[in-house]
Amino acid sequence: MKVLLVDDHTLVRRGLAHLLAASLDDAQISEAENADEALAVLRAGPQDIALVDIRMPGKDGLELLKEVRATWPTLPVIILTCFDDSDYVKRALADGAAGYLLKDSSLEDLQQAINVALSGSGNVLSPRAVRNLFDNAAQAVEHGGRRPHAADAGLTRREVDILSFLSEGSSNREISKALFLSEKTVKAHLAAIFRKLGVTNRTKAAMAAIGMGLGPHSGMPSGNGAAANGWADNGHGASARSHVS
Repeated sequence: MKVLLVDDHTLVRRGLAHLLAASLDDAQISEAENADEALAVLRAGPQDIALVDIRMPGKDGLELLKEVRATWPTLPVIILTCFDDSDYVKRALADGAAGYLLKDSSLEDLQQAINVALSGSGNVLSPRAVRNLFDNAAQAVEHGGRRPHAADAGLTRREVDILSFLSEGSSNREISKALFLSEKTVKAHLAAIFRKLGVTNRTKAAMAAIGMGLGPHSGMPSGNGAAANGWADNGHGASARSHVS
């Protein structure tokens, strides 16, 4: 596995490179301290995944993300940063990030996020980043913004129920058990929800749910763990959740 690690802090970058090399099978770690170096590495040869910091001298990580997605659209990029700002999270997801993790995540969380990103099965977010998305949406309403309603999108009661579970990170299997539906029926409802919301994946649907006030606004975890409550699902009800289908 070829991993590109982009971070301007040398000690952080080299420490993480050492951990990844020791914990991932046959990992080849390439390092870059800025966006230009990262692009040079990518032009020199293919990489399997990139881990990118946000704040760096010159082009920041979000600008790099856009360039990578435009030139190497199949390369998954996980944002790995100290910043849990909701605007950063929204911009990263909107521009195609395969995950958004904070640097206080555990190595196990990072490994899990890498596996989900490589499988193409969804996005993994740190719980604190998810909580800030909910908090930001709530504050916007408190300051006079209009919160869109499920009725505006033409969602049925059942679709609202499913969207609420989805925004909490529930897998299709968990939703089917909670609502006494088959997984096939859940997938059919999700397809209708995506169409009505004008989105193409679970992460964007969950963000739309946040804007509607659905989901675990008061119940999100506040700890420092990472992937466990993101929107990723390996299809087997594992702790990191998100399957687009």
